[in-house]
Amino acid sequence: MGLIKKMMAPKPPKGGFNTTTSMAVKAPFWGFGGRFFFAVLLLLALLLPMQMMLGQQSSKQKKEQLEAQMKTLRKEIADMEKQLTETSSLKKENLEQMELLKEKIKKREELIANYSNQIGDLEENIKGTETTIEAQTIQVEQMKMDYAKMLRTTYSNLALQNQYTFLISASTFNEAIARYNYLKRVSDYRRLQAEELDRVIRDLQNKKTTLEQSKRRKQGLLTAQSEQKEKLEGEKEETDKMIATLGEKEKKMRRYVEIKNKAVAALNSKIQKAIEDQIKSARKKAEDEAKKKALADNKTKTPKPAPSGSHTETILISPKDQALTSDFASNKGKLPWPVAKGTIVGAFGKHEHPILKGVFTENNGLDIKADGGAMGRTIFKGTVVSVFTLPTTQTCIIVKHGEYFTVYSNILDANVKTNDYIITKQTVGTLYTDKSDAQTKIHIEIWKGKDKLNPAEWLSAN
Repeated sequence: MGLIKKMMAPKPPKGGFNTTTSMAVKAPFWGFGGRFFFAVLLLLALLLPMQMMLGQQSSKQKKEQLEAQMKTLRKEIADMEKQLTETSSLKKENLEQMELLKEKIKKREELIANYSNQIGDLEENIKGTETTIEAQTIQVEQMKMDYAKMLRTTYSNLALQNQYTFLISASTFNEAIARYNYLKRVSDYRRLQAEELDRVIRDLQNKKTTLEQSKRRKQGLLTAQSEQKEKLEGEKEETDKMIATLGEKEKKMRRYVEIKNKAVAALNSKIQKAIEDQIKSARKKAEDEAKKKALADNKTKTPKPAPSGSHTETILISPKDQALTSDFASNKGKLPWPVAKGTIVGAFGKHEHPILKGVFTENNGLDIKADGGAMGRTIFKGTVVSVFTLPTTQTCIIVKHGEYFTVYSNILDANVKTNDYIITKQTVGTLYTDKSDAQTKIHIEIWKGKDKLNPAEWLSAN
């Protein structure tokens, strides 16, 4: 609601005018009711704008966040639809295709929830705008009535109708000046009240226009939400059909899960061995340096080594590596993806098979689907400590970042080697594409010492 510019009606100079004419000078009069009404409106006008301004800022920020989230979800769904189109061209249902479809359903549900939030906010804004319009309409009508009353009172005063006579009938020059100033204030008063009334009417019209725009936007969101719900139902039916089809291939799938779990175990064993070697090497180096220092200080007592085999043991690292460890940790949630563009198709942790009851798969990292021919890249600067190849995971690269390690597997052609120092986003090789399902993926893991970490918590929003 706009600020009401309430002014007091001009009054004649104290003691009145000394005039010999019979014309009684009357000041425009608003009446007690009008003055009380505007006093209340003035108080509300001083308080409401501050509350509305804060509310509008919060509402605008939330609207921008929801719109940004909506754009991201639409993009992710579009990417998944493209990938599903590519895999469906093989005329072959597979587990990866179903997982991608399930992930798309999840994103679709998030998009529908996003629409619901936007619609809820719009409904709240529409209700608030309607309330403001109703109050401001009453305000405009009252202002019109008071303005009309002021005009009637003013023009009923003969002195103000015959301004020239009113001026020359003054008995002294000073009284004539006072009368002139009074007439000027009356004129300014009428003009400003008319301008204020016009401003409030324009503000009311703007609010009505905004209300109509909000209603149209709400209708557009309702239509988009309805379309998304229809697509969601279709995708759920497609998933059910795919599950039924894959269920007929249960024996083959159990064999596939068994092979996959063995591949995970083999990769895990190689990674643990590489990390243990790094821990032992760092411990030996630290102990040797401690012995040298003890001899230099003529001390016979050497530091007691840390017990081996501890699950939580950490690497004894140099100050330089300590700084690298801290730098890596401070970038949690902000690290780049190991591919320029991709979609997560395999989440971290232990998961029950979507079809085979009682069968679980283990994933120590993330599986990210990328375009064919895509390059894998590092997510942080560090030193390559191991490069090896396994039949099921292709080439695997382990990079050390102080106490942290990142692992990149399913690399076809590695272009880095052990002891290479690499920078953030440096390419490490071309990704392998499985010919059986045309899937191009990279597998990434993050470790701290011997502890596996969920990469999804470390990577930024793609």
